[in-house]
Amino acid sequence: MRLLRLQLASDCLALSLRIFIIKPKKRCNKASCRQLIDFDQTFCDKHKGHTNKQYNYERYRNEPTYIAFYNSSAWRKLRRQKLIDQPLCERCLRKGFVTSATIVHHIIETKVDWDKRLDWENLESVCFACHNRVDHKS
Repeated sequence: MRLLRLQLASDCLALSLRIFIIKPKKRCNKASCRQLIDFDQTFCDKHKGHTNKQYNYERYRNEPTYIAFYNSSAWRKLRRQKLIDQPLCERCLRKGFVTSATIVHHIIETKVDWDKRLDWENLESVCFACHNRVDHKS
């Protein structure tokens, strides 16, 4: 009986050692990248060196009109009013969940139709998770 216990103990020890050797995986931190990487890494090989600072620099350089719009007082006032009028995530509510909205999302993107950028009917209050799901579909 004692021999059996020792055998079971050594099997458990070997199993636990195997579990710790296998590293868990996670997705690359680059938005919309689905590459699985080791848990202790930040980006996959393709996106190594990618940082928010680099992303913001490229965006400011390539899209100054959009940056100016999102920094305008007209957008800030409209965004604030939308979140006051609809403080819950509209997408979660349709699914039956109650979640606080933190982002105002353009249903039709400003890049597609610039004239609808301040249209109340083109805006929806969404939570961070829903915004990432919608924004990174492509």
